[in-house]
Amino acid sequence: MEIGTKLSFAGKIFPNKFYDSFFIGEYGKIEALRATRYNSTFSIVLISIEAAGISFEEGAGFEQFKALVKTVLDSVRNCDVVGMSDDAQITVILPETDHFGSLTAIRKISRALGVHIKKDKAPISVIISNATYPKDGRGYGEVLSTAIRRGAEKKESLWERLNFKNKLFWEILGDLSGKPYSGLDNSSFDAGSGQELNEFFIDQINNLIVKEISRTPQKKGILYFASKNISKGLVKLLGSAGAMSSKIFLVGETDSGAADIKNATPILLDDPRLRETFFTLFLNEDAGYGLICKENWGATFTCFHTSDPFLVEGLITKLQNEYSLQEQLG
Repeated sequence: MEIGTKLSFAGKIFPNKFYDSFFIGEYGKIEALRATRYNSTFSIVLISIEAAGISFEEGAGFEQFKALVKTVLDSVRNCDVVGMSDDAQITVILPETDHFGSLTAIRKISRALGVHIKKDKAPISVIISNATYPKDGRGYGEVLSTAIRRGAEKKESLWERLNFKNKLFWEILGDLSGKPYSGLDNSSFDAGSGQELNEFFIDQINNLIVKEISRTPQKKGILYFASKNISKGLVKLLGSAGAMSSKIFLVGETDSGAADIKNATPILLDDPRLRETFFTLFLNEDAGYGLICKENWGATFTCFHTSDPFLVEGLITKLQNEYSLQEQLG
C-alpha cells in the first residue's frame, strides 16, 4: 500500500480525487448498500499497470505513475471515485453503471492510457477489467473479487497474448482464420462441400444465437452478422421475435429488402473482403461468441470460433472504430 499511501497523502498530490485502499474499500461497501436499498447497479473497473524494471514507488517511476493516474482521473465522470485497491491496482467505482456502461468506461480509459503510453514511450502494459453489482457479487468484496479474476482471465486471452489491441480488424481476422486453434475457448474447423459440417452449419449457429436472444429479450447485448446472404430461416426468426433489448446489425452489401427485416438494422459496407470472409460477433452481459469463416474454392470454409468475451468485445470495438460506426455495446 506504499504507492497508494504516497499518492493520497504525501504532498496532497491528488487532493479529494485519488484515494487510498481503505477509503475505496469503505466507499465500495457504502455504494453496495445504497444500490441494494434503491435496487440500482454500480460497477468497478480495475486497472493493472505493469512495467518491467520500473518501480512506481519513487523517483521517475513515481512521477510516471502520477501521470498515469491523472490520465485516468481525466477520463472518468465527476461522480466516479478513483483510488487504490489492496493489490496495488487502480480502482474506479462507477455509481449507477451497468455492465455495458462499465465497458464503455473501459474504452474511454483505454484510449486515453494508450495515447499517454505511446507519447511517453514507456514499456508499460495495462490490463483493465470490470465487474457489476449485483450481477457479479452480493457485496463490494465479491464484485471486486470478480473484477480481479476477470483481469487474470483477460491477461490469458488471445486478445492480450497475441497483442491484437495493436492490430487492425482485418489483420486479426486473418490471424484467426489463417492458423489452427484447438482449445475450450478457441478452436478452428472446416465446413462446406465434402466436410463433416456442411455450409448450412454457419446458418444454424446464427439461428441459435437469435433464439438465445429471444429467450431473454430483456437482456442487453449486441450482435453483428456479416454474410453474403441472410438465410430465410434467420429472417423468419427475427420477424417472429418480440421486442428485444439486444441490438442486431446486418453488415455488408445488404439488398433493399434488408431494411424491412424486423429487429435488425442494416449497415451498408462496400468492402470486397466481406464477399469472402463472413463473421458473427455476439456479446451480452453473460457471454461472448465469435464466428469467422473464410470462403475457399469448392464451396468450402475455413472457420474459427471463440467463446472468449475479451476477444469478441475487442473485435467489436475494432469494427466500430475502423468503419466509423456508432460506438455502442448494449
